[in-house]
Amino acid sequence: MRTKIRLLTLLVLMFAGSTLFAQDKAISGVVKDNTGAELSGATVSVKGTSNSVMTDAKGKFTIKAGAKATIVVSFVGFQSKEAAVNGQSTVNFTLEPGTSALNDVVVTSLGISKKQKALGYAVSTVSAEQITDAGTPNFATALYGKAPGVRIAATPGGATSAVNINIRGINSITGKNDPLIVMDGIPIRNGEVRNNDYWSDQRLRGNGLLDIQTEDIENISILKGASAAALYGSEAVNGVVLITTKQASKNRKGLGVDVSTNYSIDNVAFLPKYQNVRGYGISNTISNGGQDDNGFVWWDLNGDGIKETRSLGSFSINYGPKFDGQPILNWDGRILPYSAQPNNYDALFQTAHNSSVNVAVSKASENANIRFSLTRQENEGVSMGSKSEKNSMNLNTSFKLSPKFSTDVTITYVNQTIKNRPYSIDRMINNFTGMIGRFDNGEWYMNKAVTSKGYRYRTGTQQSATPAENILYNGFKGDIADYAYRVKMHQLLEVSNRVIASMTNNYTILPDLKLRTRLATDFTSAKDETRQPNEVPLAFGNSGYFGLGQTQNTILYGDALLTYTKKINSDLELNAMGGYTANRESMLRTTRGTSGGLSTENLYDIAASINTAGSGSSRMSINKDAFLATFNGNYKDYLFVEATVRRDRTSTMNPNNNSFVYPSVNSSFIFSDALKMPSWLSYGKVRGSWGIVGNYPDAYLANVAYGQNTLGSQGGNAVLYTSIPMNFGNDAIRPEQKKEFEFGIETRLFKNRVTFEASYYNAQVVDQILPLSLPATSGATSILANVGTLRNTGIEVTISGYPIKKANFSWETGINLSQNQNKVEQLAPGLTELLHADYDGNAAQLKSVVGQPMGDFYAHPVLKNAKGEMIVNPDGTYALDANNMYKVGNAMPKVIGGWFNTVKYKNFSFDAMIDFRFGGYVMPTGIYWMISRGLLEESLEAMDKEHGGLSYYKDKTSGKYVQTNATAGPQGEKVFNDGMLLPGVKADGSKNDYLVPQSYYFWNTYNWGGPQYSSSRYELYIQKNSYIKMREVTLGYTMPTKVASMIGAKKLQFSVFGRNLFYIYRTLKHLDAEQTTAGSRWAQNLNNAGGNPSTRSFGVMLRATF
Repeated sequence: MRTKIRLLTLLVLMFAGSTLFAQDKAISGVVKDNTGAELSGATVSVKGTSNSVMTDAKGKFTIKAGAKATIVVSFVGFQSKEAAVNGQSTVNFTLEPGTSALNDVVVTSLGISKKQKALGYAVSTVSAEQITDAGTPNFATALYGKAPGVRIAATPGGATSAVNINIRGINSITGKNDPLIVMDGIPIRNGEVRNNDYWSDQRLRGNGLLDIQTEDIENISILKGASAAALYGSEAVNGVVLITTKQASKNRKGLGVDVSTNYSIDNVAFLPKYQNVRGYGISNTISNGGQDDNGFVWWDLNGDGIKETRSLGSFSINYGPKFDGQPILNWDGRILPYSAQPNNYDALFQTAHNSSVNVAVSKASENANIRFSLTRQENEGVSMGSKSEKNSMNLNTSFKLSPKFSTDVTITYVNQTIKNRPYSIDRMINNFTGMIGRFDNGEWYMNKAVTSKGYRYRTGTQQSATPAENILYNGFKGDIADYAYRVKMHQLLEVSNRVIASMTNNYTILPDLKLRTRLATDFTSAKDETRQPNEVPLAFGNSGYFGLGQTQNTILYGDALLTYTKKINSDLELNAMGGYTANRESMLRTTRGTSGGLSTENLYDIAASINTAGSGSSRMSINKDAFLATFNGNYKDYLFVEATVRRDRTSTMNPNNNSFVYPSVNSSFIFSDALKMPSWLSYGKVRGSWGIVGNYPDAYLANVAYGQNTLGSQGGNAVLYTSIPMNFGNDAIRPEQKKEFEFGIETRLFKNRVTFEASYYNAQVVDQILPLSLPATSGATSILANVGTLRNTGIEVTISGYPIKKANFSWETGINLSQNQNKVEQLAPGLTELLHADYDGNAAQLKSVVGQPMGDFYAHPVLKNAKGEMIVNPDGTYALDANNMYKVGNAMPKVIGGWFNTVKYKNFSFDAMIDFRFGGYVMPTGIYWMISRGLLEESLEAMDKEHGGLSYYKDKTSGKYVQTNATAGPQGEKVFNDGMLLPGVKADGSKNDYLVPQSYYFWNTYNWGGPQYSSSRYELYIQKNSYIKMREVTLGYTMPTKVASMIGAKKLQFSVFGRNLFYIYRTLKHLDAEQTTAGSRWAQNLNNAGGNPSTRSFGVMLRATF
């Protein structure tokens, strides 16, 4: 009996084993799109299990499944497809892009997801792949050229320097123009920077958006128009950037692990085009600094009374002797070959090394979705000693606790340590004595900035602990040495911890009635420590500094939304939503620092303060809340209508005048669904919208407040008095309001092979908040007032498609461009222009003029006679018209855009991103002052006969320059060959014959100051800033699935990339197009090129999916 039982058991096990074996059959196939091209990277899974694989470069897959299993295939932008195995060993799939692509869901205001087809306004969406492909350290610099109407400008300096985002032009004449940043439905801190004020802060600061880790971003949606952003009311005049972080993919079964790492280097790039022909000095007939006729100064170094060693004079101009390679005395006491130093500027900077490692673990099930990510990011700046270390954590979870209730929890934590954020090079760009000459080298300054005993360099006979190291000779530039000393010895340590967290609850009260509540915070605690060592021994004087600072930024946010959806019949669906949102933002800053120096050498403690330690504090708090409502209608899924309204309140305005309403309406019509269309039209949509959004004044700017001071003790208690501030507030101020309408069309052609989208917008921004000038007798010089109207109109066009799409080869390309026309329609009554800046003693001005685009550059023209002929001064330079200015150019760009190309061949992929800008003027004065100093190639014009110079002599009797063909003047005068004769006439109308040495011409024509100071022609400094740049290039290779599986990976990809590579075309010869980017307000980004040099980046990246 037992034997029979054993045999029966064995038979059952054998049958079960054969059944299990049968269930474990290998199924293979190929996944293609509707054109027949293989789809690489498609997810193939067995329905109801955690078993999944990805297709290889040829679209092939192999997966184990039972005979009765169902295979599911999904791919981004295509409809998912299922197929039963039914005992087959081969199952092929063809995916259709149509319905899936057209039903893409887009995140909109307040984190509400909507179908793309239902939107009646323009929204640009940038995917995770587009953001991370080129290894950019932050998401903003990954957006160059990728969204129409969006302009990016990064402050040079590296990963810790600010990035500006501008959407559809400038909306505020004097206010901030950065958009609202929202992450997972939470408005987050971005802040304002001002990197163009060297004397207030020598370090280049960053903004809050830099903290967001790119590897955690699923996509970015950009809300451009007033209707799109109307639910954000007073915070949305500049548009909204919506960041959605990654969640676990529901198409991915089981535990998923994603790993990415990249390494890159940044090098200084796009430097001015220096001349390498001659060094410091000028002819002694023009300026005599003790140099001989050949331009040299001679020294007696051996004490024998004979000056046997040559050097250059103490000049900041470079019109001196030509380089000859012969020995010369350098400023540091060494005898060196007199040769050009072509890369002398580079030595002041370092090669920046950057790395990032991200590991993400995710799992999705029917009732839970969890993704956890860790990132370690290290970035250096090209500024010596500058480094940032960032640790980021992101947790994104969703739990379905019951059929009616779910909770989403997201937490982002950023711990960052910044050591010596980049130091401004302002004094080496915007100061004559800081411009490094052609016979000079940054390396020499780095070696001499600190003495052997660790003190600051000393010059001449200054008291020193190392007198033998004092700088004694000509050519030394104190501003350069000061920069070298500061980057080597001044230490700034900043440590910050930031938490962005939210909890969102979704409750289905009834099948048609849903409630969403959200509570969130963005909290940052930061501390900083400044250490500046003693510059001289204590016996020589007091020096050194130690300071502490602490900053706390907090945003508390909450909202509650009640949504009712009712399907009236099979054709009509209505949706209504009402809600409330509240936001409290606060900032507290405290500082403490030594005064008068450090009492104990290099003792970094407040107790070491010689005088009473200084302290300071500042704080800010803003409260905002709003009631809001929306109404949506959907007719037959091809006609959509939406209306919204928001009623805002804010604490930045008078409590009796702080409530404003922002309405909007939009509609879309899918005519390809409603009407019979030709077969080549796959999809067609028209849309229109109108809305109002606002912009409140900065915190406390509108306050009518008085200052309090004391006269001190007058024989008893202190006598207090109040004073009116010079810039007065206004209780009756209203917010700036943008009223905008927009129309657009979206189409997809030839079976979705080509996509076309176009938008037109017209936005009027009324009640511009401007300081209105007052007579000083009123007690204040200005009062805040609503006195301006601004209008932006423009078009945005996007065209993309697949010119080639074959089995093993595809080429996708797309171009977007936008044109924005800006006009100042109105200022205060009787006022036709607003002065933003007066440069260098009335040398040039930046103005906004009624009827013109905002930001006109004006400069003095060359003086002309009644015949229109240019008048030349007796010194041979042009006379300036000191009484008049003319418009040279306007700061606003005319056209911006981008062009992308993606080529795939088998396992290889190549991506190239070109961005461009046409129009818009800047005035980088420091760069053109370099021509005055004889540093740039332009200053070589007419320097000798080979460069087109005229021959002349200086008459001994009259002192005039006389043109000649002889080898000497009539009295034996020396003949020079660097003469110029400018076209024009003399003051009496006769033809100009005033000869001028080219060194004198360039020295004076490109100098500093207005007509009362010099003959500098600032009109030549104002230049159009147009360019076409190769912004990003990526070359990638995806390993065959078999190779990836050897390490347990489903996908393994290796790539190399480059960023900010080269210009295809540019109008600014001597600097990068973004070199003048310095602040959060538009007028701060036009003039100052003294931040940090721009960079070029190269790197490698590895990605693995498990």
